[in-house]
Amino acid sequence: MYLEQLQENWNTFGEEDAMWAVCSSPQKKHNRWNKEDFFSSGVRVVGRLAEWMDANGLPRSRTTALDFGCGVGRLTQALCGHFDQCVGVDIAPSMIRQAKEFNQFGRRCVYRLNETDDLGVFPSAAFDLVNTEHVLQHIQPRFALRYIAEFVRVLKPGGLAYFHCPSVLATFAYPGEGIRCSLKTDAVHLTMEHGSSVAVPVRATNTGNHPVGMSKTVNAPAKIWHHWHDLETGEVVQNHGYTNLPSAVIEPGETVEFEYRAASPAKPGKYTLLLSPANYFNVPVHGEAEDIVTVPVEVTPGTPAASDDGGKKLKAKRPRSESHAIPAEVVTETVERAGGRVVEAIHSQQYPGSVVRTDYYVTR
Repeated sequence: MYLEQLQENWNTFGEEDAMWAVCSSPQKKHNRWNKEDFFSSGVRVVGRLAEWMDANGLPRSRTTALDFGCGVGRLTQALCGHFDQCVGVDIAPSMIRQAKEFNQFGRRCVYRLNETDDLGVFPSAAFDLVNTEHVLQHIQPRFALRYIAEFVRVLKPGGLAYFHCPSVLATFAYPGEGIRCSLKTDAVHLTMEHGSSVAVPVRATNTGNHPVGMSKTVNAPAKIWHHWHDLETGEVVQNHGYTNLPSAVIEPGETVEFEYRAASPAKPGKYTLLLSPANYFNVPVHGEAEDIVTVPVEVTPGTPAASDDGGKKLKAKRPRSESHAIPAEVVTETVERAGGRVVEAIHSQQYPGSVVRTDYYVTR
């Protein structure tokens, strides 16, 4: 059941905005990635891995590589510059379909759908390299650990498994009295087609006493949720979708202006769209009722225009991306139990209280 839900989420991401789902730069959301820039970013990531491989003499051979959670092939394509044969696997059919369309290396690069909690489609000792980045944190730990053990199993002796997995979740650094935000809009009435998204101009003001956002000295971020109130049935769909506040840091009294895009509800009709601010623990941070945005929206039947979300029909059930962490000692124990050895584990943290990222380099 869990893997089916995971597949549904990531298949929707792939159908709607695959490149952003793979490499989630805020400026690239809503299909704003340029294909060449997207795949060039993968070349840079693999280039850094290649530097480690050259410096450490692993893997001993560069014949075969496996890219786990390959998405549309951003890293798989780049790995073809370093290995004779590359295989990308993903749980989402929409991702695999597009990866095959983007493939520039013919039979040297193949993509396979993997819907199981293991890598049983591959024999043991099949790959010189197993690579995955920004994948395992989106999978419940009991499944992620199973995949890590499988990385070791399918690795050749003298091979290298490189994977990234957070070891500590973000704790953030919210002040004791919390943060406060107010939202305003000049929109009076909006119309959208079912299956598209509607753009709402928003002004967000920091009405509290502490900075809001993330930097080297501030880690008190906020997000905005949208909710749909069906005026015909009275039903309210809470937390239909969200976006992070788009500014690095908003000082007390400062205002930022941006465009919030809300995917349409399940069916056409007359609605009220509500936008409300919250911290990253989903605790509301608005002070008064007037600090949230309410806009009447008419949702009409029809096909989304090409200017909205690349002409792609959006699902009413919004996909969710999970965030998990696994303690480093648990990962190391799993690797060793599977017959592997951690050559190096590098821990890094971008901000005080942010996620602790751990990069593992494993051999057998």
